[in-house]
Amino acid sequence: MVLAGVQERLGPLQAWLFPQRVYLELQDQTITAMVLSGRRLTWLDQLTLPPGLCAGGRPLNGQALADLLGDWLVERGYAGARIWAVLPGAASELRLLKSSAALPVMPKELEALRLPWPAETAVDLLRAPLPSCPGSSVSVAVEAALLEDWIEVFADAGLGLDALEAAPVCALRGVGLQSGWLLGLEPEQSWLLRLEQGSPTWQWRLPPWAEHEALQAELDQCLSYWQSRAPRPSAIAVVASAAVPASGLGALRVELEWMDPLAAGELENGLSHPVEVPLGLIWGLAAAEVQP
Repeated sequence: MVLAGVQERLGPLQAWLFPQRVYLELQDQTITAMVLSGRRLTWLDQLTLPPGLCAGGRPLNGQALADLLGDWLVERGYAGARIWAVLPGAASELRLLKSSAALPVMPKELEALRLPWPAETAVDLLRAPLPSCPGSSVSVAVEAALLEDWIEVFADAGLGLDALEAAPVCALRGVGLQSGWLLGLEPEQSWLLRLEQGSPTWQWRLPPWAEHEALQAELDQCLSYWQSRAPRPSAIAVVASAAVPASGLGALRVELEWMDPLAAGELENGLSHPVEVPLGLIWGLAAAEVQP
């Protein structure tokens, strides 16, 4: 009894002195958490969010979201965790820029970016040169206010936010594809990237994974549009959100190559049960730290 009491009192101190890394995939209706020991999966869980807390990857009720997230991780033994998180694809915008310098400052150039928010408020989560087009670069950006909202949520939850990344960035890292097509399946909005020499050169927004017919129709339209410039792919690489049920992943009428880190041997399942959700997107987040 005495030893148990001491261990209980030491728990919060150990969490403060040696905070654990928790990877989070943020979606509007679900947050997925993953913990690794090396490449061994030691914890995987999902938190269902009540309607109205998030929309398009943006916190709408930050305090309620912080309370829910903080209580959940405390109950699971991850108080004070250090967080790496990936935003849903709808929260970021991919653009090709004519220069690798800062965002253009001329009003007409800012307007030409056609961002859904003022371009001067954009924060780059990725800026990389485009090898296939010298003098150009790829930007994957979010709105500064959205970034600040998430920083505040994690601070109010008693968690340290070490990294916040965009879904396409994590998907690219997880797949390691140099050229071809990359399809991201998410519950609110899917997306398709065209890759050349390891860099995305074009993006197409698609319907959510559950709207199979609409998703198939727009995917066909997209690939038909590109047939005049590149051969129709024999297969498309796919990264799926953990919020997409694995049972619904085979509905598209096109050959798909699924990113499955467990099947590929990149992750080891250390849980006492099989993993029943796709880990492609959240693995792409963790791979930045896990891979040498």
